[in-house]
Amino acid sequence: MISFSSRIVAAMKPYFDGLLRQDAQTGELYMYDDELGDRASCCTTGAVAAFYACEGKLNGTEKGLDIAEALVREVRRRQLSSGGFGQPFYVKKGEPEVVDIAEVGAIADSLYYVHRATGSEAAKESLIHAAEYLLTQVASHNPAVILKRPGERFDVLNGNMYAAHTFGRAYELSGNPVYLEKVRQIFRHLADRFGKNEPGWWPYIENWDGSVVMGNSVLYQATIVGLAHSALPLLDEAMRERWEKVSAEAMDTMLEAIKQPPSEATEAPWWTRDWSNGWELYLAFWRSCDPNVRQLGRARFEEAAADLAERGVARFRPTIRNPDPDRTPVTTTFRKAAGFAGMVANMAFESGL
Repeated sequence: MISFSSRIVAAMKPYFDGLLRQDAQTGELYMYDDELGDRASCCTTGAVAAFYACEGKLNGTEKGLDIAEALVREVRRRQLSSGGFGQPFYVKKGEPEVVDIAEVGAIADSLYYVHRATGSEAAKESLIHAAEYLLTQVASHNPAVILKRPGERFDVLNGNMYAAHTFGRAYELSGNPVYLEKVRQIFRHLADRFGKNEPGWWPYIENWDGSVVMGNSVLYQATIVGLAHSALPLLDEAMRERWEKVSAEAMDTMLEAIKQPPSEATEAPWWTRDWSNGWELYLAFWRSCDPNVRQLGRARFEEAAADLAERGVARFRPTIRNPDPDRTPVTTTFRKAAGFAGMVANMAFESGL
């Protein structure tokens, strides 16, 4: 693991160094997303904080750790008073940012590992504040469903796992039993919903009555399987055994699905049909207990390391054009690069860095 993470860190550090900025008034560091034309989102800033913490640990330097601490202070300052995080992409100019728990789930490991690596209280506070926000988004009719966005009227299955993952990491740092109970409730709910509409699958979104709003997704199923990994020690033995069976069947379904190109049957969301760059899939593979599946994940990250050495961050340049000039970009190079870099950094920490 450390071999390809070291190469990826070395290849990406100049890019992130070039986007570090210092606030003229406070002197604090922040990340600049050049295509967004503004400060980077909290989620991507947290990912880059994990990247710098990893770089500092790998190279034995304090500078990387100091930058990581500064960036999570920036995240904590800009975190919404509710505990959520704004999502600035494809927002109509002049309107507030979207609040989506995917931003919370995606930053949870970064905050957790930056705290572990540096002792940052800002990282710990931000993670726990985010978990408290999730408690305000519990669906009134089902305590195991966490609304992906405020006011939604359906069940986004992978959003529940983002929440369980965050609750698990917050429990590890706080010992709050409320978070532990939420982890266990969500896992039971997801195990109950698995295969109910089609054997081997969770659909992306269900109505409250269990009918499908949007169908199967390899990448969102991979998100559920991959993010579950860190919370498994928090489950009781019976639930852990049950989840291992569910997860194995879900993995078999994904492995069979990717033998063919994405389709409406295997990747209903049109925006997730680039499996080659769907890093959630390869993270789920890398975390598998099956050595052959794990090698599939490792091989894809090795390929990415080689590609980065050849092409640099240009490999993350978005192919989706912004169809509406009155909105911010759908995504940016920085967002894609930061998400990948943060994931690799957290994998390195998970491997014992």
